[in-house]
Amino acid sequence: MSDQLSLVITHKGLNECISAKGKGIEARLKWVSAGDRAYTPNPDQTTLVNEIQRVEFGEYKDTGASQLQAVAKFSGPQEYPIKELGFWLETGTLLGVISAPDTTLNYKAKDGHCIQPITLDLSALPSETVTVVVGTENLNILIEDEFTKMATAQVQTMHRQILQEFRLLDLEKRLR
Repeated sequence: MSDQLSLVITHKGLNECISAKGKGIEARLKWVSAGDRAYTPNPDQTTLVNEIQRVEFGEYKDTGASQLQAVAKFSGPQEYPIKELGFWLETGTLLGVISAPDTTLNYKAKDGHCIQPITLDLSALPSETVTVVVGTENLNILIEDEFTKMATAQVQTMHRQILQEFRLLDLEKRLR
């Protein structure tokens, strides 16, 4: 993600993470919201400028180095350009915002689904203070390496089975 589209941590979100670290717990990141206004985010924000939809995270992966990769799925009858994204803690506090002037991040089509991939740089927060709560609709998009390895192994196994079947057919022909 370019500097222009970096996550702006809110003051309230930062304070909540510092407080959680002091208590020996992690702040729980639960929702992603999308809106249709493009602007430069402000650390004093407590809401998006025009939130249209809020959903739970569909999947996440801690990539280390204070970064998280996550995915959110926006569905339903609404149609709008996604120009602002908000990230909400379980307590209802806005942790951070991604937006930029004159920038469309994605588009949510009417009665369709929009899969929004997200990389969050949490290096401005105290270490190990945020965890992600995945909702009920687990998208499993971020485990592509595991699926690729499993699919490759499965295709190789099927190939060996087909070769074995051809050998058996050849042996049957010779025995007749």
